[in-house]
Amino acid sequence: MGVRTGLHDPKETLARVQAFARSRNGWAQLLDAAHVMGEDHVRSACDHARRAIERGTQTTNSLELEVLLYASGEHQIARAINQIGVKPGRSFVVVLGGGVRPKEVLEQFRFIPDDDVVKPSTRKLRALGFTAKEIETAGDTATDLALELVARVDLLK
Repeated sequence: MGVRTGLHDPKETLARVQAFARSRNGWAQLLDAAHVMGEDHVRSACDHARRAIERGTQTTNSLELEVLLYASGEHQIARAINQIGVKPGRSFVVVLGGGVRPKEVLEQFRFIPDDDVVKPSTRKLRALGFTAKEIETAGDTATDLALELVARVDLLK
């Protein structure tokens, strides 16, 4: 879910949200909305992360970090955090799995939901590192570039 609320201390908030999710037998990750190309981008990152863990090919020891890697298209944690980790004062995306419900997280942390922050855009594609030529060539399927970015992580491993 997209959240318009900017965070003062993203690291501390991420730790609190993850602890809350774990207390509900779930997991959570926060992503910078300026780098999220829609729901399919996030779902693909989650699916790839789960498969990597099932196959034993994961880079990290947690589903949350694997999702971060796949969503960013990076294979190094520091680069992934720099690319798509939540930033102070900026809109973000809450990714949840397991037993935690979005409504619980919204209420607990007083986040203001806004699905508009998740909408794909050319600006986001540029932020993800795609060139104007790549975006122009992709045309109406430019959002597929984000899915290719996710899939490319497996090639980097």
